[in-house]
Amino acid sequence: MIHTARNFLLTLCAVALAPPFAGASERAETLRAINWVENPTNHTRPGSRGELGPYQFLPQTWRLHTRTPFRNAVLREHADAVAVKHYEWIKDGLTDAGIDPNPFNIALAWNCGLGAVKSGRVPAVSYVYAERVQNLVERQRVHERATPAEARALTKSTGEIAAKPAVPVAPASAPMFAFNPSSNAAPRFMIETGDLLFEPAIRTEKTPATPTAVAFAAIMPAEETETIPTVKIAEVEKPMFTIGSVAAPRVALIR
Repeated sequence: MIHTARNFLLTLCAVALAPPFAGASERAETLRAINWVENPTNHTRPGSRGELGPYQFLPQTWRLHTRTPFRNAVLREHADAVAVKHYEWIKDGLTDAGIDPNPFNIALAWNCGLGAVKSGRVPAVSYVYAERVQNLVERQRVHERATPAEARALTKSTGEIAAKPAVPVAPASAPMFAFNPSSNAAPRFMIETGDLLFEPAIRTEKTPATPTAVAFAAIMPAEETETIPTVKIAEVEKPMFTIGSVAAPRVALIR
């Protein structure tokens, strides 16, 4: 009798406590990644469209969730509170539409709007934005399982990824990805594997020097040279991800 009661209490505690912590953990990972992509230096300057704060909220998005003055978007405690509300609002909207509210789809809706994701037509630039957020979420999860030495290496390389400039908002004429949101499928990313840890698929690195590039650099002033963001792609012969029957998958390049 006592044994049965004890097992019942343990089961009840597991059911009551596990889901909130799991959901809160994914929410925190996603919002942290969005912060890194949107505003990695946490500057307080307004953006070109008036965006403010760690999450680069627009005034209309801010007012959707709070009556606090928009100028407070630069304050971490206010920004985090509104970010949580916006995350849950997007999550509920995706769930109601039968779309998996995973970090990729949350980031996609964060960047181009919930309606665009529901319709299945999103700007290509928003797809890249969501890829970066997804990669940073995966990086955080690997970081949690890493040894101290691996964690130090991860922290160093994560800073390089987060320092990339934020993805601009696409104009109306930008290429669109068409997909079927009701398929409840999210991209399956190929995370590159290092010796001891996972590496994200997208990073910032210098382009390889070529004879032409070297000759050109020799006649250019030093201050005019720059580092160009590139995408490192694995050597595979199949799409890097799938997202439903009417998707336009991005196929890995063959070297």
